[in-house]
Amino acid sequence: MWFKNLYLYEFEKEFDQDADSLHEALSKKPFTECSATQRESMGWVPPLGKNSEAYSHAANNFILLTMARQERLLPASVVREALQERVADLQERENRKVGSKEKKELAERIEDELLPRAFTRTQKLDAWIDIKGGWLVINTPSAAKAETFATLLRKTIGSLPAVPPKTEAVSPILTEWLSNYKLPEPFEIGDECEMKSSGDDAGIVAFRKHELGTDEVKSNIETGKTVSKLALVWDRKISFVVSEDLVIKKLKFLDVLEEKMNEEDPQSHEERVDIEFTLMTGEVSKLIPDLNKQFNK
Repeated sequence: MWFKNLYLYEFEKEFDQDADSLHEALSKKPFTECSATQRESMGWVPPLGKNSEAYSHAANNFILLTMARQERLLPASVVREALQERVADLQERENRKVGSKEKKELAERIEDELLPRAFTRTQKLDAWIDIKGGWLVINTPSAAKAETFATLLRKTIGSLPAVPPKTEAVSPILTEWLSNYKLPEPFEIGDECEMKSSGDDAGIVAFRKHELGTDEVKSNIETGKTVSKLALVWDRKISFVVSEDLVIKKLKFLDVLEEKMNEEDPQSHEERVDIEFTLMTGEVSKLIPDLNKQFNK
């Protein structure tokens, strides 16, 4: 349950749903597996697992949701190879050239024939809604996957007045922090960063598990590079990498939360998810506004 990434959407107005109304709406669009001719299928599943019937889970004004997406894996190379064989056979039997329009129709027919035999892959995506703080937090670093989740939620409940936060100031402030090697409390600089130069031939330099206060790092800033990713530690509880688009990656909860988890001793999968969700949101809900306000002063 520990989220490893945070893709953020900020609500433009107060979110007017609670866990019960979300459960009712999401349960009307449950996940079902792809049919034989269906390329993909999306829907909602109980976030506490298959033994639960609730399509939302609430804890301390946070609501946990889980989307499932299944797709049939039909590589373009497989279709292309079958198409080449079909075209060659037609040209040989009928002694004629196959035009582009006919090739397109053949390709579509081949896809329809192969699709029922294609393997399927199912992926789940967790997110939570922070009702008081006004955030939708999705466990992915991918803008495309985050937008897929937000779009499905918007269609399911009718509206979703949420947008990604403003990011214009993120890279300049990260660059300033690394240049001065000084951050506002309770943040500390970690051991990873990525910098890039501007222009058509933009170069990228990255440091991993590296002391970032060295002259080697600073010299890249002095030559005009700006910071696009920077590892940070918040309140000595959470380490992460923040990127210039304010996506948080490599989220790791430090020893203090692991100790609290061990003290709880959950007796079931559902209980473990509930405890982890409560601990996680209790801390991350403080981290997000702390970080966001640094770029919106």
